[in-house]
Amino acid sequence: MSKLKLGPCCSVVGCSLRPGTNLLPEIKAFRFPKNKTQRNAWIAAVKREGWIPTCNSRICSTHFISGKPSDDPLSPDYIPSKLPHRPDNSRKMDRYQRSLRRASEVSETSIRVQPTEEVEDMDIDVTEVKSYNDMCVGTDLTMRDIEEMQNLNSSYKDQVTSLQSKVQTLTCERKQLKSDVDLKDDQTIHFYTGLRSSKVFFALLTYLTTAWSPRTLSPPTPLQFYLVLMKLRLGLTHKDLAYRFHCSCATISAIFHDWLDVMSQRFSSLVHWPSREEIKKSLPGLFKSPPFSSVRCIIDCSEIFIDRPTSLSARAVTYSNYKSHNTIKFLVGISPTGSVTFLSKSWGGRASDKTITKSSGLIDLLEEGDIVMADRGFSFPEYFAAKGVQLLIPASTRGKTQLLGQEVSVSRHMSRMRIHVERAIGRIKKYSILRQTLPINLVKRRRKDMVATVDKILLVCSALSNLDKSLVQ
Repeated sequence: MSKLKLGPCCSVVGCSLRPGTNLLPEIKAFRFPKNKTQRNAWIAAVKREGWIPTCNSRICSTHFISGKPSDDPLSPDYIPSKLPHRPDNSRKMDRYQRSLRRASEVSETSIRVQPTEEVEDMDIDVTEVKSYNDMCVGTDLTMRDIEEMQNLNSSYKDQVTSLQSKVQTLTCERKQLKSDVDLKDDQTIHFYTGLRSSKVFFALLTYLTTAWSPRTLSPPTPLQFYLVLMKLRLGLTHKDLAYRFHCSCATISAIFHDWLDVMSQRFSSLVHWPSREEIKKSLPGLFKSPPFSSVRCIIDCSEIFIDRPTSLSARAVTYSNYKSHNTIKFLVGISPTGSVTFLSKSWGGRASDKTITKSSGLIDLLEEGDIVMADRGFSFPEYFAAKGVQLLIPASTRGKTQLLGQEVSVSRHMSRMRIHVERAIGRIKKYSILRQTLPINLVKRRRKDMVATVDKILLVCSALSNLDKSLVQ
């Protein structure tokens, strides 16, 4: 009779069985698993204190319910369970087999939350229970299954309730915002933007957005234009606008500067230098008598308060002795009808009227025979005379005992005319941002900009003021 090759002895204490004997040929031996978790579980089951298995260590098939180990952590045969110190585990194997049969019938169970009409386009992450086998551990499988599903269902109900509440809140805020901003009401538009009507508002909006679109879509484009005009008209802070329009201060700042760039470019044509013929066609009756019939423009300088600069040199350049404050100064020219036709760049408040006028480029637009009207501060007629332009200023009593009758008459007539340049400047400054103390960040140039922010603001406000009715009929 041939002999079978004997295998290694079983590592379980008290078990001397080994594969290959004539009496027990069906005995098989299994190496300790390489999986660290399962290997440690086998070592713990053997209960040999201080013992570490070698590559030759085996556990025989008699210590597994099915006669062989399983890689399924839920199986009773994941570890050796038929051991002297452990009770009979055959019932565990029965339960395990039943769970496998159920898993084959119900391979996948998904728990879903039905969407409601109030919750639209809201994604709710739902954990997928892939099989009963994943859920069933230990005893009372059916009750545990039901309990876990009930807990999950309760959790999702809470999520849906929370999301419904958020949707309701956002819906209310949206309705409130829509009710607060009526872009079709002329009185609302006039108060908040300075424009005459909603028709003008939407005409300008269409003009701006024909070849340009804002970077951000929230708030909607009409509201973005509206909030920029609100900032100019009412001088509101970014924080105030952020609260009103339900977005961050950074978003408001980005919207304001993006729109201001486009508005200053597109609205520049509204500050138009008219030809002599255009002036004569619309010349008001107040200007039709000589020498006023040749008046091309009326000029004056105006100042805007700014915050005190940190730089000492900037403080010196912007300090105005006339206003006793740090200011920026600009030259404005209006036509006889009261429209703004010329606007210089801004200067520090220390600059004189003469310096600003000479550097503004106004003289290049004038023609020989034109008359420029100004106040006594512009006492440099020789500068204009070099181009054949007459500077008309009120007569002065300096060096005289009294004015001649004709001088008095002309000066009175000029005073009535010069009121209109003050009204034109006042109309520009109806945009409250120019009546406040401007922060330094709105005075200087932004990075990569060729034009100072305050110059853009002045141009836009002047252009918008020209959309009003003529000051002089």
